Amino acid sequence: MRIRKTVVGSIPRWPMNMEEAIKTAIDVQLRAGIEIVSDGEQRSDMITYFEQIPGLVHTSRGMTVNSKISPPEDPSVLTKVRDFMSAKKYLNDLGRGDIPVKTAITGPITLGVTCAASGLKYYSGFNDENLYRDLSRALESVATKLLQLGSYVQWDEPGLSAGYMAPSKALPILNELLDNIQTSKKIPGSVSVHVCGNLARISGLLDGLLGLNLDVISLAFSGSTEEQNLNLVSEDLFEKSGKRLGLGCTKASAAKISDVEDVELVYQRIRSIADRVGSKNVAYAHPDCGLKGTTLDVSELILQRLSDAVDRYNRDLPC
Repeated sequence: MRIRKTVVGSIPRWPMNMEEAIKTAIDVQLRAGIEIVSDGEQRSDMITYFEQIPGLVHTSRGMTVNSKISPPEDPSVLTKVRDFMSAKKYLNDLGRGDIPVKTAITGPITLGVTCAASGLKYYSGFNDENLYRDLSRALESVATKLLQLGSYVQWDEPGLSAGYMAPSKALPILNELLDNIQTSKKIPGSVSVHVCGNLARISGLLDGLLGLNLDVISLAFSGSTEEQNLNLVSEDLFEKSGKRLGLGCTKASAAKISDVEDVELVYQRIRSIADRVGSKNVAYAHPDCGLKGTTLDVSELILQRLSDAVDRYNRDLPC
């Protein structure tokens, strides 16, 4: 089975109005041969995107929890949904309606802890599970709407590998959310979780992720600590869990053009990981993380070299 090409979510902000920025972000991905695109997360960062959720407030300290969190009355007016619709309309206008769009949603653990760290009202503290369950219900309404519209949905939970909460507490909260959105899924294989960082430092985290009710586990393998994730994965694990791998195959931290990994290195990394888990168990390849921290020229080169490496790997597959 050939490996598809996607992004984690963000690419640098284009200095133009929002509609044109989203179009340009999509153009860049299409030129690089990306097969599951995003809107480039042109509007905001992964936390501030959710300031429209009742109970969350954007302050000078950052996003805070100001009152009881509740689902938005109309999820379709949230920027995450509106930007997906803009991206899909543009693809249709290009005659490329066959290209799927993936929307990244910050997971309840990462979003909850980050917002609570800047200010917390109503809930008793960081250990109050009601905070994360209320946030899950709010995010569930957003994900449900996106899935109904035909989006891929990627849950971003870097807080899990960062140790924000023990997996034994965090994963049941996340899985309840995942259970509730399954019937809204229009595209098979369209729900994933992205956890960057080194999973080896959190005992049982990968096993817990493989037990979640979703389709793809997206991991990083390229950084000096993330490369340790290779020792955690195996074909047996993915076969038994029925999950597939989102393969982070190139660094997202290049500061300049000369820092971008070359095609040969990315190809060899894809090959070593796919050989370990089985190529049929790899859903797609992507950069290790989002590209918002790179420059425009660097992000374009990262995507092009990733695409060239994946194409080379796919050509090597037996017919």
